Amino acid sequence: MGLSEQYYNIAEKYSSSDNYKLAAENYLLSILNDRKNINSYIGLADIYKKIGEYDRAIKVIQKAEHIFSDNAKIQKILAILYIISGDFSLGIKCLMKAIQIEPKNPELQMQLALVHEMIEEEDMALKIYQKIIETHPDYIRAYIQKATLYMHLEDYLNSAKMFNKVLNLKPDYYRAYLAIGICYEKLYNYRGAKRFYKKYLDLTDNTLVSLSVNNKLSDMSLKMDSIKNTLKIV
Repeated sequence: MGLSEQYYNIAEKYSSSDNYKLAAENYLLSILNDRKNINSYIGLADIYKKIGEYDRAIKVIQKAEHIFSDNAKIQKILAILYIISGDFSLGIKCLMKAIQIEPKNPELQMQLALVHEMIEEEDMALKIYQKIIETHPDYIRAYIQKATLYMHLEDYLNSAKMFNKVLNLKPDYYRAYLAIGICYEKLYNYRGAKRFYKKYLDLTDNTLVSLSVNNKLSDMSLKMDSIKNTLKIV
């Protein structure tokens, strides 16, 4: 084991015990002994990020970027640091570079879509989620995030459709039953909402949420009775 790796291992131990000062010192010693020890750059930047010194963290990763220009992980870390510091434009550029390096990595594309959501560019986020779904049809996270975004946009019909696709991939994903129930209730499809709420209750043991869902079921039963009575009068 070389000297750089020894300092790196010491730094990792200090980092795991939250001794950031000594961790940073040893990461620096590791880098001084081997300028190409990528893990030490990442570790040092993480220390600076943890103590809120984002500018120093960015400078460390920028140095690593000059050495490892074709490393997607470095670009992703740099993107996150830019985003945390409020520079979304540079964050997106770094994520685009990372995707160019690893075009088949859905995680990187997900990160890009999430950033577009953060800056309220929902149409772009929806397009990216759809692209992920088309190229990685088993990547369930894209379906969930797209369905959730539709719900946020109050597009309950498309949200319900997308959550149903989630259930096709993962039938025991109980949160999807709750989400579809909410969508159907918003669409005044009380019968459908009740069916999915009941399925949710069968699959979860969350007492607080279950109480809320049971209250919804009671309210919908009253609404359905009211509709039936109105129809009888007509």
